[in-house]
Amino acid sequence: MKKKRLKNTRTKNKVQKQKKTSVVTFFEDNIAPYGLWLLLALLFLIGFAAFFDYFTLKNLFYFTDIGSDSLNQNYPAMVHINELLKEAWLSKWSFYKGMGEVYYTAFPTEPLGWLLNPLNKIGMASSPNYLVFRRFLYIFLTQFLFSGILFYLYLRSLSINKFSAILGAVSIVFSAYMVVGSGWGFAGHVFKIVFLLFSFEQLFLKKRWYFFPFAIMLLSGNVFVLYIYSLFLLLYSIFRFSFEKKGNLIDYLKLIGRMVVLGLIGILMNMVHVFRGAIKLFFSSRISGSASYSQALSEGSEIIEHTKLGATTLLRFFSSDILGTGSQFQGWSNYLEAPLFYIGLLTLLMLPQVFIHLNKRNKIIFGSFLGFWLMTLLVPWLRYAFLAFTGDYFRYGFDFFIPFTFLFYAIYALNELDKKLKINYLLLGGTLVVLLIILFFPYSSIPARSIDGGIRKVIVLLLFAYSGLLILMSKAKYKSMAQLALLLLVVVELSWFSYKSYDTRVPVTKREFAKNAGGYKDGTSEAVKYLKQIDPTFYRIEKDYQSGNAIHGSLNDAMAQGYYGTASYSSFNQLNYVRFLEEVGIIQKGNETATRWITGLKGNPLLQTFGNVKYFFSKKQDANLLNWGFDKIATESGISIFKNRYYLPFGYTYDKYISFDDFSKLSEYRLSAQSLAGLKNELTGLADANFANIIVTKLKPMENVVYQQPEMLISTAEKYLGKEQTDKIQDRIIRYSANHFHKQIGLLTAFVYEESGLPKDDVTTFKQVHYGDSTVFVLPQKFTFTKYAELSDSLKSDTLQITKFQQSHIEGEIELASPKMLFLTIPYDAGWQLSVNGEDKKLSRVNIGFTGVVLPKGKHKIVLDYVPQYSVITSSISLISILLFWLFLGYDVFRKRKQK
Repeated sequence: MKKKRLKNTRTKNKVQKQKKTSVVTFFEDNIAPYGLWLLLALLFLIGFAAFFDYFTLKNLFYFTDIGSDSLNQNYPAMVHINELLKEAWLSKWSFYKGMGEVYYTAFPTEPLGWLLNPLNKIGMASSPNYLVFRRFLYIFLTQFLFSGILFYLYLRSLSINKFSAILGAVSIVFSAYMVVGSGWGFAGHVFKIVFLLFSFEQLFLKKRWYFFPFAIMLLSGNVFVLYIYSLFLLLYSIFRFSFEKKGNLIDYLKLIGRMVVLGLIGILMNMVHVFRGAIKLFFSSRISGSASYSQALSEGSEIIEHTKLGATTLLRFFSSDILGTGSQFQGWSNYLEAPLFYIGLLTLLMLPQVFIHLNKRNKIIFGSFLGFWLMTLLVPWLRYAFLAFTGDYFRYGFDFFIPFTFLFYAIYALNELDKKLKINYLLLGGTLVVLLIILFFPYSSIPARSIDGGIRKVIVLLLFAYSGLLILMSKAKYKSMAQLALLLLVVVELSWFSYKSYDTRVPVTKREFAKNAGGYKDGTSEAVKYLKQIDPTFYRIEKDYQSGNAIHGSLNDAMAQGYYGTASYSSFNQLNYVRFLEEVGIIQKGNETATRWITGLKGNPLLQTFGNVKYFFSKKQDANLLNWGFDKIATESGISIFKNRYYLPFGYTYDKYISFDDFSKLSEYRLSAQSLAGLKNELTGLADANFANIIVTKLKPMENVVYQQPEMLISTAEKYLGKEQTDKIQDRIIRYSANHFHKQIGLLTAFVYEESGLPKDDVTTFKQVHYGDSTVFVLPQKFTFTKYAELSDSLKSDTLQITKFQQSHIEGEIELASPKMLFLTIPYDAGWQLSVNGEDKKLSRVNIGFTGVVLPKGKHKIVLDYVPQYSVITSSISLISILLFWLFLGYDVFRKRKQK
């Protein structure tokens, strides 16, 4: 009886003690029961305040300023996929990208994809601009809202109260990485990592295993992203387990084991997309090619100017726009590449307070986790290593890891303040002073005029207001009012700062889009339509202008305007195509940027002939294409259309070859003082000395330049001498100005053979052309258009007659009087399969990066099919794994219900 009385007394004392430190507020009584609904309302409220013009479709979510990727990459991709899906339910290969590359869409493996994929196809069938207009709404609904809901549930699973969980959720949703990054497509990263954190806590704390495979499935489409976030999860799991379970190693290893097994299940279910992404990543010049930052970064070399990085990093914790918005950004690198660390000013104030609520052991745990992320800022090599030395990035991972860690600590501290009414006033005051010092420090690397004074004043006001409200919240008497005011102030802050990130951006308006489609409706599509009506065969088109209104010229015009070109802008362009461009001198080896911004064969008339460029579009009044064998055939929508009389078709044949070693010896023909003097002497004999001096003056600045087009020189000649006189000397001008003719003419003479490509036995019947062989034309000094015509005519004497052409399936016929190499201008990819007269034949890599096969004498029926590598087996694995997973999940649910 005494024991019972003593226990009741202790319980009573405990309750009385809790009452002293816990106050039931208006929020907890009247609002908390509807916490999730309030969160949704706040997300929409802030979203409408920040993005009102995008919700109403007055502005489309495409930008012509620094966010030009949206217009140069995202928009063409949407038009492109719409075009591909007209041909087949799933796409595999596309000739609209560069000179062709794998474009495998596969089937959706996750439940959200099962819903969205059919809706997208219905939408695209009803309107060609469906994907364009729904872009922002799709991002907001599936990424902003879902991220907010999941982060709220994640915090609730950690026993964070509803007030703090709501503040945490709106802060993560309207953080810099989500808001600014959404214009570049990075909002999806936030959703995926938030889902991963939620899934981990469900597995760790609730023993609910079925979320985790889906989280890994969402990440695994990009193996690099999977690697980064898996590494983060490993560190996070150590941190959480050490804090929650007091560091029992056996239990932690069991948890890791469950994560590995469930993760593998997710990867198996998504295997078809995992391999698609892995192959694209691996077979790219940035991984398997010559363009990589790995060595420079691993050695600690600086590849980017870092003088502004420290100041930019500190200031971008306060606001994404304190150093300017969009193209007006004044900090390190650019608006997106610079650290996007803003995640609310309340977070900065509350972060240090977490340590007053921890015992000594947990202070070490929290301090170590925070210290690691801070060290990645202080020691760049550590960040490079985390990223596997692939680049100097913040946008991959670190723009989430560091702000999330700050927010996690701040929300933990806020939750404790809410429960215990405990705050360290001295620490709060010290934090405020430090933040103000950082905000007003005279950084030498960033001029004072670069900092937005208006934003800085607002930050100061908000910091003082938050400090006051946090003090009030620690007082039981004022807690209810402080909570509501704090919630309101956070909503106002996030709304205003998110609005500022897009207020002065330059979007494509709905009215502008209807008029010119962001600059892509410039007459090109009409010219393409005209050509398709008069010439339904396969050919490629080049232009001397770029479409799109963005500050950066578009290289994906072919995707947006429905023609086959040679240019491409992509993070991972086709490896073999890049290698070809490197070997002919169009791309400098090791230049990673050039592998992404591929200008193709533009400005290289001989290579255009080699690469099936049959037509050329020009907006210039004095286009010099006539000097290169192009004839003007029409004008459509203000665009002059020229036809290449030397055009070579998609499949043509060689009977000679040159070894790669000999081809490599064909030097880059550069201008020199001697060649300039020789040109002057020749021109003086054909024209007046004054003109010769003019030409040499024009040439002089081009000495030792890697590439210069001769069109300018011919144009100058026509201006001073007239066309008739210029025609007499144009060969000489071309000879001295086209410094890559050695290799370009070599490709029109013989195919380039490498032992790593075509088997040696297959070339023994062909005549070999050696470097410097005088019996064939390989030297630029001997260039004439008569010889040019002879070369192209010899190559198209036996060509593939295409009877059916689709992106992934080509049929044709060819008849040969002798064995020849059938050369196909398809960048080599092992996924292409060949059938000759019903018999399977192996395709080989020839001409450095393209595709060919040796055919015997006679008539041949050619069938080409593209089957992405490992797609059959990976599709089977995905389908079987998905079926087994859902069967087991159903069984598990049934079993647990039966046990109840």
